[in-house]
Amino acid sequence: MRTTQTRDGRKVAGWQLVGCSARVLRVQFISESFAAYCLPSRAPLTGVQPGTIVFDPYPDLAAARELLPKHSDLWDVLRDDYWAALMNSKALPNSLEA
Repeated sequence: MRTTQTRDGRKVAGWQLVGCSARVLRVQFISESFAAYCLPSRAPLTGVQPGTIVFDPYPDLAAARELLPKHSDLWDVLRDDYWAALMNSKALPNSLEA
């Protein structure tokens, strides 16, 4: 699992690189105290740190952005981390083999 946070450290996303897609597992809003829940069902999650949203199923970055559009600062940083991870992936074919 990879972790991305905003520059101010107040928003954190846990995600995975699956093939060529960034799949978002969870987000945490550090300064928030709302009860943790699952999205999109909004089912409450007990025993999970307040300010946390767990995605089920795991959306790609574009879908996560649509689900929580007010957090573009987090999605923009995650997009940059995603591209860096994708470009460094050993799973990409060698340009000489293509």
